[in-house]
Amino acid sequence: MTLEFENYLQKNIQTHKCGQKISKSGVIKISKKAWMIRVGILIAASLVVAYNIQLGIELEEPLLIYANLLPLHGILYLTVGWFFYRNPAKGKIGNELVSVIIPVYNQKAMIEIVIDATYKSTYKNIEVIAVNDGSTDGSKEILDELAKKYPTLTVIHKKNEGKRKAVAIAFYKSKGKYLILVDSDSVIDKLAIAEMMKTFNGDPKVGATVGFAKAWNAQKNILTRCQDVWYDYSFNIRKACESVFGSVMCCSGCLAGYRREAIAHYIPYWVRSKIHDSEDRELTTYVVATPWAKSEFKKHYASLPAFSQNTLEDMAQYDDAEDRGLTAQVLHAWKAVYVASAIVYTDVPEKLRGFIRQQQRWKKGTTRVNFFVGSFFWRKHPIMSLIFYLDFMMAFITPFIILTVFLYIPLVHQTWWHPLIYLTGMQLTSIAHGSDYKFRDSSAKNWKYKPIINILTAFLTSWLIFPAIWNYKKNAWLTR
Repeated sequence: MTLEFENYLQKNIQTHKCGQKISKSGVIKISKKAWMIRVGILIAASLVVAYNIQLGIELEEPLLIYANLLPLHGILYLTVGWFFYRNPAKGKIGNELVSVIIPVYNQKAMIEIVIDATYKSTYKNIEVIAVNDGSTDGSKEILDELAKKYPTLTVIHKKNEGKRKAVAIAFYKSKGKYLILVDSDSVIDKLAIAEMMKTFNGDPKVGATVGFAKAWNAQKNILTRCQDVWYDYSFNIRKACESVFGSVMCCSGCLAGYRREAIAHYIPYWVRSKIHDSEDRELTTYVVATPWAKSEFKKHYASLPAFSQNTLEDMAQYDDAEDRGLTAQVLHAWKAVYVASAIVYTDVPEKLRGFIRQQQRWKKGTTRVNFFVGSFFWRKHPIMSLIFYLDFMMAFITPFIILTVFLYIPLVHQTWWHPLIYLTGMQLTSIAHGSDYKFRDSSAKNWKYKPIINILTAFLTSWLIFPAIWNYKKNAWLTR
């Protein structure tokens, strides 16, 4: 690494300091005043919902009552995430070998930063496996140079076949009992791996972990600032809520950890078609041994109904669901938790077109995975089951709620003020989410953009469920 690049790396990592603090008991710290505001927010939101339900009853309009599912769903997430989440990184760090897997495709601008940051981890017993999935931008040459610098870095070059096969190749090449998956555009904090290991060692029932993702390029433009505050809500409220029940629905690919035994039986289903140009023919033969994979699969998932097994096999064929797919199959037998102290900075889309493509891909993958999870999730904790099935339903009905509130109600009932009340409620909730970001991290600059991203998700990205369904059978990795 040149001195110039070293200075650049240090400057950027220092710029991306996370100001969020966690107490010894695992609570994300905020002031007493902030707690009072939280309670006030929940009371106000509940009163608005109660008023809207009463109005729906008076108008004898079930659609208006039905429209309150969206804010009720949000209140449930806030209540559980705020009052019950505890950071699970409470065990000893230990010194087990950890395999860090980095699938790479056309990341010339970021890959050196990503790998250098990984080797700056305080947890030193690591092997890093970078799989170049047919990059054409010069990533291959950078990886080869990095392999000379780091003795424990293994670089595998292969033809472009998608992220899941890149991860699967690395999985079978790896030796660690624990695996950390890092996207090639994501820079991990030096403590991230150690915090993951404290979580695994603190609870033997944890099979999957996910870190706290923040936007690497948050200050680039309005869109990236909006995503920065949206990521905070997604992780520190949504995933925090799910983590309370050991049921995080998606261990995001930017920083996810797995026990090998929790995913070993699922990986073969990622690689049923031939993998080209692996440097190890014996490895490839083992990976694509379909009869072996099927027999192991049937033994391991025998407790699941036939529909679950079929949807699990279908889920494994697509790259748009690779992180959710891994998490989902873990959930039937293990815990999946959110580790707020394991920080990662990920490069987010800077243009609206890239953002929309990403959101469509995520919706498609989420829908596919949720059909699998929905087939058995009712066995989980009743509150988490309610949250999950509401969430699943929201993906399909949010556009119709928007139509009901902003078109049907004013046109049919001539209550033109109701959309304004509903929109005001949405924006007050948005301000509450943004303010909570500021409460947790006093250095946060983008908290005020939450109302903008909420408008964007309600009136634009919620409608992407329809093209996602239309393109349900299309497979793709890239989003930019």
